[in-house]
Parts: sequence; C-alpha cells; structure tokens
Amino acid sequence: MKLKPIFGKSLKNEIGDLTKNILDEQWKGRIASEEIESSRILDCEKVISEFLEKNEYGCAFDHLTYVVSETETDLTIDQTNKITQLDKKLNP
Repeated sequence: MKLKPIFGKSLKNEIGDLTKNILDEQWKGRIASEEIESSRILDCEKVISEFLEKNEYGCAFDHLTYVVSETETDLTIDQTNKITQLDKKLNP
C-alpha cells in the first residue's frame, strides 16, 4: 500500500507537473523551429516520464534541468522557485 504524503504532492507528481509546465506548447514550437539533433532533448518528455515511472526522481529532475539548460529556456520566477524547492528536496 502506498501512502500519500501528508503535505502536498508526491515528488513524482511535482516533477511531472513542472515538466508539463516548462515543456509547454510554446517551448515545443520553439524547439521545433531550431535545429536540434539530440534525441535526449527531442524526446525529453518521454525520457523524464520513464524515469518517473521507475521512481528515479533524481534522474528525472536532472534530465529536466539539463534540457532547460541546453535549450536556454527562460523560466518564470515560479518555475525557478519550484526547481529550487525540488533541488532542496532531492539534495538535502
């Protein structure tokens, strides 16, 4: 039996929701217009999802931050704060 956290979402849901929030349609459109050859970037949602399904939350988070860095994605203040919070949870 899995227990839900007492406060807030599970790490899996937090990372999944942040991934959807950052890698939105605008991001996808921008990436499609650039000449990116890396399958790890082009298939990043699938890669992150696979890590999350295997409960490899640190790997999923690391891949999300890698994609953000490599694609020079501008984040909102809220997204930046969420990344900082998740980093503290995963790397206490």
